[in-house]
Amino acid sequence: MTDLAPIFGTVGFFLGLASIYGLLALALNLQWGYGGMFNAGIAGFWAVGAYVEAIFSTSPVAQTTGYYGHAGFGPFFPEVSLGPLGHFPSALVVGMVMAVLVSAVVGFLIAIPTLRLREDYLAIATLGLAQIMVLAIQNLSYTTAGVEGLAGIPRPVEFLGQPNLTDMLFAFLALGVLVVVFVLFERMSRSPWGRTMRAVRDDEDAAEALGKNTFVMKLQTFVIGSGLMGLSGALFASFSRVISVPGAFTPALTFLIWAMVMVGGSGNHVGVILGAFVIEFLFWFTPNAQVWFQIGTNLSDKIFFLQYIAIGGLLIVLVLLRPSGLLPEPKKVSRPPRRRARAADADQEAEHDPRGA
Repeated sequence: MTDLAPIFGTVGFFLGLASIYGLLALALNLQWGYGGMFNAGIAGFWAVGAYVEAIFSTSPVAQTTGYYGHAGFGPFFPEVSLGPLGHFPSALVVGMVMAVLVSAVVGFLIAIPTLRLREDYLAIATLGLAQIMVLAIQNLSYTTAGVEGLAGIPRPVEFLGQPNLTDMLFAFLALGVLVVVFVLFERMSRSPWGRTMRAVRDDEDAAEALGKNTFVMKLQTFVIGSGLMGLSGALFASFSRVISVPGAFTPALTFLIWAMVMVGGSGNHVGVILGAFVIEFLFWFTPNAQVWFQIGTNLSDKIFFLQYIAIGGLLIVLVLLRPSGLLPEPKKVSRPPRRRARAADADQEAEHDPRGA
């Protein structure tokens, strides 16, 4: 077990973070791939979800010298005993639920004035609003600890003395959440609601002419996607245990998730999850490669830049060879039943048969 523990930790880190990014990619795919809404404010919703989770799952800390202090509601929710595994903090579940609700409400408030904008203006508006959200978190210092960040965010289950096993267990939990959300989104996309949403994306004027309230449809899609981004942020807070702004909540995250959706294939839930795992694998593999293959210091210092070069090269290759992504959105064309098709062919042949004239 001692020999396998580091492998569990390394693989658990990859699976956990890739699953969290997969949730973000699914949320963006719902908004863009199915709704046609260019959301450039992913980092803002992610930060809201992460901080709501952190505040609800940690204890309050009073202001001290060099620390603003922060609010915390963790003590209000009891811990559930798991026997030899320790205790399960029920505040984590409450924090995740609140992260989804708060992010969805923020998405609703943002969507009301912005969804009527064109794609390019919507992108600029959401990008600016995301920065406002991050700056608001940073300046609510006595609630969020400002730039000093929040620490001590718990994991669902802790294996005492076995942090690598804890990472692996968390990875399986995050992967399970990703699978559940994927199944729900697949059912939604195949339902009449999903077909209507694609119709709004492809031709909003035609959908309105058929009596569809396109604004309400787009509002629903944007709010659901924002709530899922909040859930991803909540999982990230528990994954990293420590969060701070700006930290990981920068526009670079937004562009990274867009790259995942482009690589995987917009409009295809399986594709965007694949894109998230492929790109996260590049980020995970490159720093580990310098240890596994004993890469020299000169090259190891450039690993960070090589990661983005690899992603940029992958995007260029995909744009040239597969512009729709690795798994593009399937195009379905309704076909008549076989009996009707055969009858139509027979009628057409009889009509053109000179003996029947």
